[in-house]
Amino acid sequence: MVAITFLVSSTAIAQTNNNRLAFHVQVGSDDDGNPIILDAGSVQGSEYTILQKQGNGIAKTTFRAACGEGRLFSETSSVYNADGQLMSEKQTKQEITPQPGTPEANSMEIVCQTAKNDISQ
Repeated sequence: MVAITFLVSSTAIAQTNNNRLAFHVQVGSDDDGNPIILDAGSVQGSEYTILQKQGNGIAKTTFRAACGEGRLFSETSSVYNADGQLMSEKQTKQEITPQPGTPEANSMEIVCQTAKNDISQ
């Protein structure tokens, strides 16, 4: 495993696991200071996931951005235990209003900018 850390306006970590490159970008932090991470490797078009600590495990939320409209939708919410086993998953299917500076808004900005760059090339 190789891990590289880049410091720009936020923290990005690139690592290889099983010959697959994954990028994780910190888009915010929770009330306890734990990082909230955009799993950039999960981005497919305007759908992506963010990860954050929940108890001893990880909460994973999948979002879909309507970039041209500035709208964001929560699709699914999953919780994994410390061993990586799925504990619960639910379909959320709701629109959320991302407030500037929040992890939701920060991740949406990154994903939409990436999608815009992909279209223009």
